[in-house]
Amino acid sequence: MILGIVTMVGFAIPFLNYITIVTGIAGVILGIVGLVIKFRPRKAAIAGVILSGLGLVLSIILVVVYTAVFVGAASALSEEKVPLASASPSTSSSTDKQADSSSSFANGVLTTSNMKITITDHKVIPVGAPGNEYGTKPVLAFWYSVTNLTDKKLDPTTAWIGTITAIQDNNPNAVNKLEVGSLPDQTFLDTQLEDIKSGGTVQNAVAYELTDTTTPVDLVASDDLGMTTIGKLSYAVQ
Repeated sequence: MILGIVTMVGFAIPFLNYITIVTGIAGVILGIVGLVIKFRPRKAAIAGVILSGLGLVLSIILVVVYTAVFVGAASALSEEKVPLASASPSTSSSTDKQADSSSSFANGVLTTSNMKITITDHKVIPVGAPGNEYGTKPVLAFWYSVTNLTDKKLDPTTAWIGTITAIQDNNPNAVNKLEVGSLPDQTFLDTQLEDIKSGGTVQNAVAYELTDTTTPVDLVASDDLGMTTIGKLSYAVQ
């Protein structure tokens, strides 16, 4: 029974439970012997068998669990160290330069690996004028075309909004990104969200609400949600 108590006390302790497996086996064997031999206290033998057997089973289970945890942790650490040791800043920099070299925004044309946007016209539309009948601020409107250079799904509105941001730099403390206004040209009311075929070109228009009528508007292009800038074009509003 003493071996059974020792086994029950030590089965949950890492590394010590390797020893309690041995004490558990010994306790079970001695308990069975005590049951077989006549004129020995049977209650103590039965208790010893039960405690030793239960401790033995729990020791084996926790040995397996602890071993799996330790092996998994060691494997995770080794995998984490491999990429850190082999990482090369020059490789990452080279990859970024290649991505940048495939995109450009100049002379009213934005070119990326996925599409080509060409600005064909722009003008300021006062409040109440055609194209801004219901607005409360003057808007700077752009007309443009989008060419899909891939087989991916693309529409002219998402192509523009997803890559171009309009900024009017008249706030000394924060970046003043302009809000998109209503569609300035009803010609594109039914086609502004149509899918563009691979190699196809679709026309569209967009307008931005001006916060003043003197500060130029900068169109900033990016194809990675603003992480890097492809280029910037400035448009006067006077």
